[in-house]
Parts: sequence; C-alpha cells; structure tokens
Amino acid sequence: MTEARGQMSAGIQRPLRSCGQRTAIRAVILSALICGLLLCFCACGKPDDIDISAYADQTIQIIGASDEPVEISVVDLKEMECETIKTHSTSDKIGDVRATGPWLDTVLAPYGVKQEDCSKIIITGADEYDTKLLQDYLKGHPIMLAYGIDGEPLEEDAIPCRIIIRYSDSAYWVRQVTRIELVH
Repeated sequence: MTEARGQMSAGIQRPLRSCGQRTAIRAVILSALICGLLLCFCACGKPDDIDISAYADQTIQIIGASDEPVEISVVDLKEMECETIKTHSTSDKIGDVRATGPWLDTVLAPYGVKQEDCSKIIITGADEYDTKLLQDYLKGHPIMLAYGIDGEPLEEDAIPCRIIIRYSDSAYWVRQVTRIELVH
C-alpha cells in the first residue's frame, strides 16, 4: 500500500526520501568510511617506539642468507623498516597481541633472499626449542621478528626477539630466537 507520505511494508510506515536526502546520507556514510580508513592507515603498521636498551646488543645468527653466517643485533632489527601489527594466535595459549619488528623478508633483502624461496626455515630459541617451516607454509605466512609486544619491550624469557606469524598456532611463535637457518 502506497501513501502520499511513505510506503507501508509489513505494517511499518517508512517515509520516502527525496533524491537530495539520499545523496546526503550516502555522502555522510562515505565520509565516515573514508575517515575510518585514513585513521587505520595512519595508525596501522606504524611501529611502536620500544625501549630495547636492556637487550639491544643481543644477536640472532642467520645461516644460509650468504656464504658465511650473519649476526644481526636487536639494534639492527629496530633500524630496519618495521611495523606494528595486531594479530592473534589460533591456539588458546596466547590470544591477541600487538607485535613490533621487521618482517623476515626485510631482514633478508640485503642478501637477495626471500623466505618463500627457501625449501625450509628452521627457527631455534636459546632453550633449543625450534620450529621447522616448510616452503608451502612459508609462501602464505610472512614471519615477523618482533622485538616488542603490546608496546613494551620483550620479557626476559623472550629476548632477543620472538617470531610472530599472523593468525597461526603460537607453537610457531618461537621465543628467545638465537638462530634462523635458511635451507635452499
């Protein structure tokens, strides 16, 4: 049933909007979406300023990036192009985190290596815990070398860095990383 002032639909009267009103509503919605995207763009990815002074000189050995093993300090990591990302593990052990650090591909770029080009990457912590990531997994899961979590320096049991892989099982999130071996 149509009336002069609106439409009846299932017993509810809705006013008809003029073309100008609909355009104004669309403009307000579009402006809100653009503002939200701009805020996210400005805030997302910008690295948190983490005080790494307590563990700045600790190093991580990278094997397979060049002919000789490479030592990279936490200071070196912080000086690279870094991001802060929000993610969570798919297991219940850790939950949501905000991690800060460079991506492994950023660390490997000076050596002409990408993580997806490796047949396997073995990441080992000071406690000898390790994880082996195979090429199929590496292609779709960028690895971050986090030197800070939730805007804070890493805790003693996680330094010098922690592996973060977005939306993955935290069993892959090796703590106290001391060695990364690239197998080609």
